[in-house]
Amino acid sequence: MPQILLTGAAGRLGTHFRSRFAEAGRAVLATDITAPADGGPVVPADLADRAAIDELMRQDISAVVHLGGMANEKPWQAILDANIAGTYNIFESARKAGVKRVIYASSYHVLGMHEVAAAPLDRHAEVRPDSLYAVSKLFGENLSRLYHDKFGIGCLNIRICAANNPGSQRDIKIWCDRDDLWRLVLAGLDAPELGYRTVFGISDNAGAWYVNAPDQTLGWTPEHGSGELPAPAGGWPAPDPEVAVLQGGGFAVRGHFED
Repeated sequence: MPQILLTGAAGRLGTHFRSRFAEAGRAVLATDITAPADGGPVVPADLADRAAIDELMRQDISAVVHLGGMANEKPWQAILDANIAGTYNIFESARKAGVKRVIYASSYHVLGMHEVAAAPLDRHAEVRPDSLYAVSKLFGENLSRLYHDKFGIGCLNIRICAANNPGSQRDIKIWCDRDDLWRLVLAGLDAPELGYRTVFGISDNAGAWYVNAPDQTLGWTPEHGSGELPAPAGGWPAPDPEVAVLQGGGFAVRGHFED
């Protein structure tokens, strides 16, 4: 049976997706550089190891859900190995193996140097990355454009917003329910003609910073919103003033990592 290759399968999102894929009866080959906390079946592989990725891609793979890589700001070499070389290896190995669909986990941090006052933004907004991490995500988006245009690989770039538990007024504007994100991934996997698309992975939040144009051919709209979350006593706290001006929050104000 053809399998979906899921990278980053030991992380929080990857663990959630493994569970949802299993519930949906989808065959998945899960991989990560670290073992999962839940002891699930995850094949160890380093994204920067081209031979290892080539071997995974030969296992009757029908599509890739690429969550793997560094999910935070790190020194350049770590970003280069995991997010740039690793993402290149995914796309090139997919091309060589004849895999024709990749769902790529990008990030809202590609817009992180925009001021909060500029919200809401759509996918046509000028990219303004807030970190080396965000630059690496833009590399992946541009790489997916190349592999779609030149090699016919269907690509969905998902600019994932805050897919974790919100803790402030800032967080509830960019919150993404994990099942909303899961259904977006499924829509990308199942769309008859995926083509090349970029979509914000964000739920239906009041005052959301990012908006998606209606896309009937993809067939996805979020079913959840941060308004359904129980607010803490006294309401959601204001964000730290240091991270309240720019959309990237802490990513936008931290000093640069030294090599």
